[in-house]
Amino acid sequence: MAKNAPDKLLAEEDLSLFKLVKDISENEQIVKVSITNQKNIIIAHSDIEQINKPYTPPQNLENGLQQSQLHGQEKGQEQGLTLSTFFFDGKEFLYFETPLTYQKVKIGNAQIVISQRIIEESIAQSKQYILVSFVIIIILSLLSSLGFSIYFSRPIKKLEKSVAQFGAGNFTHRTPVTRNDEMGDLANAFNQMAQDIELKEKIKDSFGRYVAPEIVEMILSNPLDHWMKASSKQATVLFTDIRGFTSLSENKHPEDIVDMLNEHFTQITETIIRHGGHIDKFVGDAAMAVFGITKETSDHAEYAVNAAVEIMNKIESQAAEKSDKKNSLRISIGINTGFMVAGNLGSKKKMEYTVIGDNVNIASRLTSMADPGEILISGKTFDSLKDESVKVEEKGQMTIKGKTKKIRVFTLTNAGDERSCSEGKYK
Repeated sequence: MAKNAPDKLLAEEDLSLFKLVKDISENEQIVKVSITNQKNIIIAHSDIEQINKPYTPPQNLENGLQQSQLHGQEKGQEQGLTLSTFFFDGKEFLYFETPLTYQKVKIGNAQIVISQRIIEESIAQSKQYILVSFVIIIILSLLSSLGFSIYFSRPIKKLEKSVAQFGAGNFTHRTPVTRNDEMGDLANAFNQMAQDIELKEKIKDSFGRYVAPEIVEMILSNPLDHWMKASSKQATVLFTDIRGFTSLSENKHPEDIVDMLNEHFTQITETIIRHGGHIDKFVGDAAMAVFGITKETSDHAEYAVNAAVEIMNKIESQAAEKSDKKNSLRISIGINTGFMVAGNLGSKKKMEYTVIGDNVNIASRLTSMADPGEILISGKTFDSLKDESVKVEEKGQMTIKGKTKKIRVFTLTNAGDERSCSEGKYK
């Protein structure tokens, strides 16, 4: 009003002043608007009946405050906006008055009355709007958080289930991948890891059928470790050999011979492993087992003897049950204890982890010297036994093929009885 009214007031454009006052009074917070001239006569008013009447300010004005500094006015200039309050009919109103100047000459005044109640209602509505908006924002934030948590937790739970399956040994389980974000990349990486480990387990299982499982573990855990180097170790070697195998297989089909050998070697393998040894190799109808190499123990001789007794008891029991004694499978077993070289043997293309040495040869020779159903052990093995329940019969000093010195040889007399050897099993 202070900016637009002076020109219109000097030009006596009453209609323009009236329109200006009307436009301002349309604001619901505005109660009255008026413009007066130098003689304090109302030229324009929101109430048209007040025009051309002397202007009388509201009664009981309080807290009058002149704020000429609001307009940056200096000393000697007309003072600026005046703000006062007054009460009418129990309601509070704000009264604004400011001079209308033209080229620094006062030509009139402009007055506005504003309802304090409407302002407070507007503030209350604003507070209510802000509160409602805040509540809505909080609810939307919670819903968004819940949505995001579900969005991210579902794949994590799927991965958790996959890890549980993985931990239980189910390497064929795969996590379904339905996303293209980081969680999808994580699921893909997990599936790739499971696939690699599944392949490793298949290789390990297949490899373990050709190489002792203990050797497989050694190779897979650290294929370039020092275990590949040869070293001297004290161990016990056990050989088994089928006696009369040539005549036994003479009239059999090759498939029947293979099935018979596989069944026989399966029994031997299970017993050897149960007593803490490992199968080193199968050579024709003979089997070689070693105790104390992959699972180091000071009782390797005792474990080997217990395994031999159990193997012999099984074979002899099966032979006794057959009506055709002539075609019954009979074996002999030789056992020797001592230092031997353990390590990788072979070429760069084909290698095997085995034991070699004089004490290995002695065990093989004892097997050849044993009768069907007989277990021969060397004096070194006998001296290493701690189990007093093992019954032996000394055969005296015997000459071993390829050896100039005779060695003590004993026959195990436990073979053929009902002894289960459970108390001597590998622990």
